[in-house]
Amino acid sequence: MEAYYLARITAWPRLNGSINVRAIAEAAGIPTQSLSKHPAIREALERAQTRVGVQRWAERKASCPTRDNVDTPKRSAGDGKIQRLEKLLADLEQQYSVAAAETDALRQQRKALRLQLAREALMMETGRRVAAPKAQ
Repeated sequence: MEAYYLARITAWPRLNGSINVRAIAEAAGIPTQSLSKHPAIREALERAQTRVGVQRWAERKASCPTRDNVDTPKRSAGDGKIQRLEKLLADLEQQYSVAAAETDALRQQRKALRLQLAREALMMETGRRVAAPKAQ
C-alpha cells in the first residue's frame, strides 16, 4: 500500500527545500521511520528526490557554507553598547555564581550549628554527654 501511495504522488510535499517525509508518512498512514527502514519505500523516495531534483536535508546542510566561511557583517556604532552590556551581563552572572556558592556554604554552616546547639541543649537537659556525629 505504501509503495502504491508513493507511486501516485504527483506533487511531493516539501519543507525548507527538501521532501517532507513526515507529511508523506502521515498521508500514507504509516510511521515516519518506515520511510527510512523499509527498502522499497526508501528506494522510491530516493528516486523521487532524484527526479524532482532536491537534496535530503542532511546533504543540503552539509553542502551549505559553514559559519567560518560566511563574511561577518560590519559592526555599527551601537555594537559598542551591545559589547558593554554583554560584558556587564557576564560580570553579573559571575557575581551571582559566587553569591550562590557562598549562600550554599552558609546554609551548610547553619545546619551544622543548629545540630550542635541541639546536642548541647540535650546534654544540659539530661546531664549526659551526646557524641557528635562522625564526619562524612
